Amino acid sequence: MSNLIQAGPAAVRRLSDEQRARYDVHATRLVERVSWEGTRDVPVSEQMMYTVSAHAALLAAGFEPRTDPFRHVTSIIIHPGTIVSREVRPGPARGVVTDSPDHRAGQAGHGRGPILLDWRTVQHDAAHPERGINVVFHEFAHKLDDLDGVMDGMPPQPDRESRAEWQQTFGTNFRRLKRRGSGGLVRAYGATSPAEYFAVTTELFFTRPTDLQQGMARVYARLSAFYNQDPASRA
Repeated sequence: MSNLIQAGPAAVRRLSDEQRARYDVHATRLVERVSWEGTRDVPVSEQMMYTVSAHAALLAAGFEPRTDPFRHVTSIIIHPGTIVSREVRPGPARGVVTDSPDHRAGQAGHGRGPILLDWRTVQHDAAHPERGINVVFHEFAHKLDDLDGVMDGMPPQPDRESRAEWQQTFGTNFRRLKRRGSGGLVRAYGATSPAEYFAVTTELFFTRPTDLQQGMARVYARLSAFYNQDPASRA
């Protein structure tokens, strides 16, 4: 357990005893239950497994172990550098598709699909939380979003009222970012889709929680309710 705590972000050491206990279960499950693979003849080291699992488990510290929020994470593939995808995707103009090389730091497959991570980016993000960017938080947020069967930027909500509040808050702020294009606290990539907006704001929630709370209080409140955590109070 101590290795997992040391491999995680500083916020892990400020969790309550109850949160720490949940965190330990989720992190250990990822290390022991997931299929870890390396590409380009790169062996997956213990450090890699612990670093990824320790960061991912912070997202789940508010979830009871019985809910098993990462149950669809079955495979994690570590790349030594940038991930290049040639899958067909929407092009720069409406109605156009492209298969030109797409360079990524990570990718989360739908359902039980694998998570792909660029190890260099994982290390860099872990060392510089002040940037508000963390590829592990981002890709595991997608997996939480997908727990209800659709990666749409709204993770499972407890009731109709919560869904309406989420839609109002995140829908309004997503459209605002899409109109603006760039600038402000949330980086432009969040305007790609509602799913990316949720993942990008999750990165901020765990790396720069005070800034997010002060700049976008309603977004922070919705994330706090979903993750059952208040990281700004720990910052």
